[in-house]
Amino acid sequence: MKEEKHHYIRTLFFVIVLAIILIIIYGFYLGNKGLIIKEYNINNSTIPETFNEFKIAHFADIYYKDKEDINFFKDITKKISSKKVDIVLFSGGLLKKYSLTEEEETNIIEYLSNIKSKYGKYYISNKKDIKNPLYESIMTQSGFINLNNSKDVIYSKKNEKITLVGINDYDNLIFLDEALKEKTYNIVFFPESDYIDVIKPYNFNLYLSSNSLNGQINTPFIKNYFLDKNSNNYYEPYYKIDNSDFYITSGIGTRNIDIRLFNKPSVNIYKLKKIL
Repeated sequence: MKEEKHHYIRTLFFVIVLAIILIIIYGFYLGNKGLIIKEYNINNSTIPETFNEFKIAHFADIYYKDKEDINFFKDITKKISSKKVDIVLFSGGLLKKYSLTEEEETNIIEYLSNIKSKYGKYYISNKKDIKNPLYESIMTQSGFINLNNSKDVIYSKKNEKITLVGINDYDNLIFLDEALKEKTYNIVFFPESDYIDVIKPYNFNLYLSSNSLNGQINTPFIKNYFLDKNSNNYYEPYYKIDNSDFYITSGIGTRNIDIRLFNKPSVNIYKLKKIL
């Protein structure tokens, strides 16, 4: 009887170890590959009528590290362009390293340039991007508009409008007093999702953020160990903030270790839906 019990324990231990090994292998070789699209409907009565069905693509946190990652840029171009979106937002986290070969830089610019949108493409910088001299050059050469602590107003054919705001310096928000003077449907995007607590007093209609990766290893008890210090409190894909919607993209790359579990690389597509 004792022998049988020991055999059972050894077998169980072997199965558990094997399962852990297989999960890790999956995370390294499959979990961080392939790009999916997550689509959300934003239902709100304050959306201007002519912006009904307006589509926003939002992506972030690619953390490009080597030539294999160029496939992400190919997929981004293909999948966003196929959705015929109205605007594209990138909320930081482009490169993991500080130097690129000329070929790598050319390829990244080419694919980012090929992303299509009706009204424009916008970017902001996270804390790591600001330190990287390549980042701004790549984004502007790719046709993206710098929206760091600034705004743009998007007009429809009937002259209705929405206001788009980008934030990356949370100690310098005085510009928002002027940016939000007019009563429109206001959208803000920013990196480091925990800063929602600083931004929410301005009562935006739609908050979009990144940096948490929604938990790079998306399993209970482990997820929190892989969260960035500025995304410890808000890391799930969706929150309700007062009467507004707050979405956090899961990102595309990996931060510290090259593994993703139960959390595929993704791009978010938001469709504004006017409700009466």
